[in-house]
Amino acid sequence: MRNYILAAGLVAAAVATVPADAAVVCRQDGNGRLAATVVGAGIGAIFGRVIAGREDGTAGALIGAAGGGLAANQLAKSDDNCSYAYGYYDEQNRWHANAISADRARGYYDRDGHWVAGVPNGYYDSANRWVALPGDPAGAGYSDRDGRWVPVAVSGYYDREGHWVEANAPGYYDHGRWVAGPVQSGHYNASGVWVSGSSGNRSAGGGWAAETQPGYYDDQGRWRTGQVTGYYDARGRWVSIGGAAVGNASYGGRDAGPVRDVRTRETRIEQRIQRNRDNGTLSRREARNAMDQLASIRREDRSRRRYNGTLSARDEAYLQSRLDDLSASVRMDREDGDNRPS
Repeated sequence: MRNYILAAGLVAAAVATVPADAAVVCRQDGNGRLAATVVGAGIGAIFGRVIAGREDGTAGALIGAAGGGLAANQLAKSDDNCSYAYGYYDEQNRWHANAISADRARGYYDRDGHWVAGVPNGYYDSANRWVALPGDPAGAGYSDRDGRWVPVAVSGYYDREGHWVEANAPGYYDHGRWVAGPVQSGHYNASGVWVSGSSGNRSAGGGWAAETQPGYYDDQGRWRTGQVTGYYDARGRWVSIGGAAVGNASYGGRDAGPVRDVRTRETRIEQRIQRNRDNGTLSRREARNAMDQLASIRREDRSRRRYNGTLSARDEAYLQSRLDDLSASVRMDREDGDNRPS
C-alpha cells in the first residue's frame, strides 16, 4: 500500500510539471480537459507500474493512471483562460464567441492558439494575416442577446454549442440618433436612411471586408453625402478604411473639416482656392497652379474608380495623400505673403 501511495504522489508531482495547454483548453473547452486527462493518465500509468514493482505492476498502473488523470484534469481546469477570454479564432479565421462581460474579459486566442491580451480589434485577410483596424478598441465589439462578445469585424461566429450565428450590425442611425444594437445587418441609402436585410460588411469569400457606403453619419449625427469605405463601431463612430481618419477628426488638416471622402474634399479644396484667390491671399499664379494640380487629381480619381464607381482602399489612400499635399501647398502659398498678380 505504501508503494501505491508513493506512486500516486509522485504521479501528481510529475504531471504538475507538465504545462497545461491553455490554448487547447480554451479552444476545445471540455475536449481540452479530456486530452489533458488522457495524457496525465498515460504518464501516471507508467510511473505507477515502475514504482509498484513487478508483482503489483498492474495495480500500480491503475492507481497511477487514476491519479495522473485527475491531476492533469484539475491543472487544465485551473489554467482555463476561457473564463477571461472574449473568445478565439479557429484555423479558418472564424470567431468563437464567449459569453462574458467586457469588464471581465482580458484577451483572446488568435488563429494559432496564442493568447493575445486586450480586445480583438481587427480581422484576418484572405492570406491569414491579421489586419489591425484604426478604430477605438472601446468600440471594437458588442454583446449579442445571449451575452456573447462579438467583434464588429466578423461576418458571423460560433456560439458555445458550436452553432453558427450570422453577425448583426452593432447599431444604426435613426434620423441622426444612434440606436445601439445588435440589429439585423443592413446599409444606408443615399439619403442616410437605414435599410435592413443586406449582408453588411462581407467579402465574396464569406469573410469580413469594409463596405463602401454612399455617405456616413458623423459624431454629431449629421449625414455626410459622398462615397466612403469603412464601418461603424459599437459606439456609432464611423471608422474610415484606406488612410482616412477616424471619428469626427478632419483628414488632411484644416481645410477638410469633418469630411473625409475624396470627391467632397476635392470640392472643398476647390472652393478654398477660389476664396483665397478672390480675397487676395493667393496670387493668380498660385491659384492657377493649385487648380491645375486639382484637375490632375480629379483625372486620376476618375481613372481609378472601378465599374461601380468605387475606389479600392489603396487608391483612396493614394488620392487622399495627393490631396494632403495640395492642401499643404495652398496653405503655404496663402501664408507666404506673395499675393502679387501675375
